[in-house]
Amino acid sequence: MSATTDKLVRMVNQIATEFEGQQPGNAVAATWDHLWHFWDPRMRDRIVTHLDTGGEGLSATSRAAIARLGSRAEPQSQTRATEFGVDADGNTESDAG
Repeated sequence: MSATTDKLVRMVNQIATEFEGQQPGNAVAATWDHLWHFWDPRMRDRIVTHLDTGGEGLSATSRAAIARLGSRAEPQSQTRATEFGVDADGNTESDAG
């Protein structure tokens, strides 16, 4: 494993461990969301490739998050505040006259 890949493995495991402590039932999704939003695409590609070639050193939570990252799924917004045009009941009706 290269020094760069080793550093990425260490980073993703630290992120996963933090989310496991904060939100145990949501750690995989939270880790995946963090990687999607805050990691450079080259970093994401490299860690996905590492998982695809065996994933040495990755925790179970990290593996699951990276597998989801590799599926290229788009994350949903984390807050209703960024879902434009959606009212409190989930309706997307326009308020334009």
